[in-house]
Amino acid sequence: MPVRTLTAALAALMLTVAVAQAAPKGKDPAPAPEAKAAPQMDAAQHQAMLDEMMKMAAPGPEHAALKPMEGTWKAVVKSWFAPGQPEVNEGVSENRMILGGRYLEQHMTGTMMGMPFEGYGLTGYDNLAKRYVFMWVDNMGTGLMTGGGSMDEAGRTLTTTTTTPGPDGKPADVRTVTKIVDENTHVYSMYGQVGGQEQLMMEITYTRQ
Repeated sequence: MPVRTLTAALAALMLTVAVAQAAPKGKDPAPAPEAKAAPQMDAAQHQAMLDEMMKMAAPGPEHAALKPMEGTWKAVVKSWFAPGQPEVNEGVSENRMILGGRYLEQHMTGTMMGMPFEGYGLTGYDNLAKRYVFMWVDNMGTGLMTGGGSMDEAGRTLTTTTTTPGPDGKPADVRTVTKIVDENTHVYSMYGQVGGQEQLMMEITYTRQ
């Protein structure tokens, strides 16, 4: 059964169940409308659709721009939890390109505020949306951070934005900048809004091991 026809049949079945559950007891539910079969594609249309799907799924130069950050890195983390000197911690970040070069996977371990730290992230380029996208999780919280942005023309600076809960629980805007300094160094900076002004919250310097 073609995928579109199968989807229509499943939708009809779900509608039938929903009507049955909503019907008053002791009365027969109204019959569900008959699902109409979707029009069939000819061979040329089917091939054109597959070609477009493969094009959208293929890694390109935007994905290759992430490859310089692949490898094992010493991470020096500076965090500004309050005005003044930052707290400094160290860790190790294992980065690799996965899924055919479509995503940069990051697994970081170290310490934070005197406690063991572990984080995991993915960064990629969405061909359809035409923007870089990322996700990040770690053991310092239970939320999933996601966002997106763009790379400069030189392919050396990636800037992204996201929204995360602030200290007061309200949504707060966050901007991140990753600069590829050279083949052995890149620097990640995170900026947040404090009193209506953007301030540096975290800076991580990665040095290739």
